[in-house]
Amino acid sequence: MNVNSIFPFISLVKTYRREYLIKDLLAGITVSVVLIPQSMSYAMIAGLPPIYGLYAACIPPIVAALWGRSSQLASGPVAIVSLLTFSSVLPYAKPGTYEFIALAINLAAIVGAFQLLMGVFKMGFVMRFVSHPVIVGFTNAGAIIIATTQIKHLLGISVKDSEFIFPVFIDIARNITATNLYSLAIGLFALIIILGGRKLHKDFPGAMVAAVSTTLLGYLLRVDQYGVSIIGQMPSGLPTFSLPFSEHADIFAEGGSSGIVPMIKTFIDLETSFRLIGPGIIIAIVGFMEAMAITKAISERTKEPVDLNQELIGQGLANIVGSFFKSFPISGSFSRSAVNFQAGAKTALSNVFSGLLVILTLMFFTSTFTYLPKATLAAIVISAVIGLIRESQFVKLFRTNRNDGIVAVTTFAFAFITKPDYAIFIGIALSLLLFLWESMSPRIIILTRDPRSEIFVNAETRHLPVCPQILYLMPDFSIYFANAEYFREHVLRIVKDYNNFSPSRPFISEDPDTTDDKDAQSALKYILLDMEMVNKIDSTGIDELKELIIELRKGGVEIYLVNVKYPVNKILENSGLFKYLRQDKCYVSKADAITRLFNQIDYNYCRDLCPYIVFWECETVKHAHCSVHEKEGDKVK
Repeated sequence: MNVNSIFPFISLVKTYRREYLIKDLLAGITVSVVLIPQSMSYAMIAGLPPIYGLYAACIPPIVAALWGRSSQLASGPVAIVSLLTFSSVLPYAKPGTYEFIALAINLAAIVGAFQLLMGVFKMGFVMRFVSHPVIVGFTNAGAIIIATTQIKHLLGISVKDSEFIFPVFIDIARNITATNLYSLAIGLFALIIILGGRKLHKDFPGAMVAAVSTTLLGYLLRVDQYGVSIIGQMPSGLPTFSLPFSEHADIFAEGGSSGIVPMIKTFIDLETSFRLIGPGIIIAIVGFMEAMAITKAISERTKEPVDLNQELIGQGLANIVGSFFKSFPISGSFSRSAVNFQAGAKTALSNVFSGLLVILTLMFFTSTFTYLPKATLAAIVISAVIGLIRESQFVKLFRTNRNDGIVAVTTFAFAFITKPDYAIFIGIALSLLLFLWESMSPRIIILTRDPRSEIFVNAETRHLPVCPQILYLMPDFSIYFANAEYFREHVLRIVKDYNNFSPSRPFISEDPDTTDDKDAQSALKYILLDMEMVNKIDSTGIDELKELIIELRKGGVEIYLVNVKYPVNKILENSGLFKYLRQDKCYVSKADAITRLFNQIDYNYCRDLCPYIVFWECETVKHAHCSVHEKEGDKVK
């Protein structure tokens, strides 16, 4: 491990070009204009005072930029992660209290530790278990839930906090008559500025303009006197350095050597933090999935290589270091990354500049936000999450793959029925279950030669005849414990149907349940099993294949293997399977296999009873009848 791998920003410093400085600085300023009001808004989603949004927006983005791989990824507080933070901590503390804040900070350390470990041990592949439909379902539900949690600030009403969303809906309906019209007017005014600004220009800093405008309005009109909730006085200066979980040590220290009650309280509090490990893992995965989606989207345009594991290290360190400076969990932001890219950022230094500007704000300008109405922050949140609601994604998923649509809708529904993080677990479990279900009953393709294209095709879909004596099968899956028995039974079922084959008609169009021709006869002698699509086979698959060989041999049918990949062939050799086969090694090509098997078939049956020319070798037997048979074969297509 060299120095550059530990401190990846060294290569940035070495290769940095002077002409990038102005572009990165301007991009950093542009991002900070969006970041400052958004971070305070997202802190409210997480159930924290707005100042903690600024804490999460200063140091973590700098660390993520220096240790990450992407040049344009802008990290900091994001809506979905803030929602998950809120729902994860709410069962253990009341929002806004010291205990709640401490647990949210501890959660950042847990999230960061998990991401860092995955990055260091190159376990980024774990992210693949969260399928796209799960993200679609959760993101759409999360956007609605986030907007709902901000209604109380927009209307200026009191709503009881709950980890489930339905009680919040009921409480809003119950208290809606107590709406503060001044608060509502300010919130709508802010929404008009933000949404109207977007229509004027996509880069219009609507959030900052709305924040400045309503802050001035709040100061001049003293809106707090009319019942409008404002941020109030925020502490200035940088967040103080403190160790995560340090509040437990403080409690223990205050108890002294004989402080039994404080000691018990310490263990209880530590147990609460340990209970956040599960939700922390979910936040780490979901947050990073969002960050990687942004990174990949931008890299398609910049052609910058994506390093999944290095990005995990960057995000993990950002959360860990942030937890030392009172930050709650953060991730990559889609909207701010897009702003950063469109503003012309060339390197990750743009995000360093945006973090430094937030630090300057904390040191000198926090007092300017005293009269900022919470209704404005609610408007900023609502305007940000509206774009996440895309019902067309569900329609697209159902059209593309029915199971994907089911997973997305199920995740969406359970986000409302249960806690949001539970919905992700359910979505992941369902997607894996459906995947296993599909792999347990995969296809076995019956192949035959197309007389026009002269290539082997699916006989069922093309309605072409097959050879009565050589059945050419191709399983399109790996054979393992979950589907091995199905594979054996499916092949036997195909053979049973095949034995009902009537040579006067094509096999595929024949209904085996109604076949009762007296001239029907079991001509099948060989099954050619094409293993080209089989990437793996386990011990269960080997056992079932042996059983299949034995059962078919009792009926006078032999199995031959072709196109076996080297890893699979090695397993077959080690298992001793070839002792059960009539071949000492697998055929390397279908042409070689068919030629060898054709030399062993019943030529009399081929010449006198079979009306088709399936293989080239058929012509050598049928001779003068070839042209007639080809015409008959063409009629079947």
